[in-house]
Amino acid sequence: MSVTDIMRFIGNTPILELTRIRPFNNCRLLVKLEYFNPTGSHKDRIALYMVKSAIEKYGLKEGDIVVEASSGNTAISVTFIAKRFGLIPIIVVPKATSVNKVRLLKLMGAEVVFGNEDPSSPNYYLKLAEDIAKERGGVFLNQYANPANVRAHYETTAVEIWNQLNGSIDCFVMGVGTGGTITGVGRYLKERKRDVVIVAVTPKGSKLAGGPGIDRIEGLLHKDIAPLLDRSIIDKVIEVPYSEALDMSLRLVRDEGVLGGISSGANIVGALKISKELEPRSTIVTLIVDSIFRYIDLLEQNIMM
Repeated sequence: MSVTDIMRFIGNTPILELTRIRPFNNCRLLVKLEYFNPTGSHKDRIALYMVKSAIEKYGLKEGDIVVEASSGNTAISVTFIAKRFGLIPIIVVPKATSVNKVRLLKLMGAEVVFGNEDPSSPNYYLKLAEDIAKERGGVFLNQYANPANVRAHYETTAVEIWNQLNGSIDCFVMGVGTGGTITGVGRYLKERKRDVVIVAVTPKGSKLAGGPGIDRIEGLLHKDIAPLLDRSIIDKVIEVPYSEALDMSLRLVRDEGVLGGISSGANIVGALKISKELEPRSTIVTLIVDSIFRYIDLLEQNIMM
């Protein structure tokens, strides 16, 4: 099995400085536009690493099954990559996942199974994915505990950021879902610049923030903490309400022409909040992890409300 041409377009995404959404203290806010990846999100990076790792470790061949639990973006990326290698993707998603994402998964050829987001439930989507893999003889990729997730961001995303800015970065802000992005990028940056500030963004009242996990932002964990997350490299945790993340995603589109999704809006809110505490003229970097097009149904519902 070899890497096909379309997969060569994963990574090497551009960085843009925002000019109308301005942080405090004359800080610069730069965003890495991950929707330039083939399926439109940064999860293409980890899907490629995880599927290739599974092929090497388990000797997968065409027609074999890979299973993943995801709120949508990783599911789409895993389906995309699995199909390139002739594998059969089974995707377990939480019931509240965007309708547009579920439709896309089915159009791409994935088998979609619905679970819930309650870790104590037998239908918790992570546990359900593990059970399905055992029953169907497949491999559960498990983005939440797979070291290939962290490695993908350590070896690609972080390297690109460092090189694109010639090491001129003072703060990295990232929403926490699997913890793979902030752990991979954070480790790489801390190894090269010890005083760089690493900020974790999480839904208001999430378990990571010490709360019960009531507020929900698709793509970010709110009732659990992924085992991949290396909290030792995190300098600060910032809570962002869903409403603020939603409003910022709309502002990104209207003011900057940046078509980022709702969790990307949360990243920007987090970046603005941390800028109040940084030295003047600090450089802040975050990711626009996916596209607003995946959330049109959710945005329309909230706008009409």
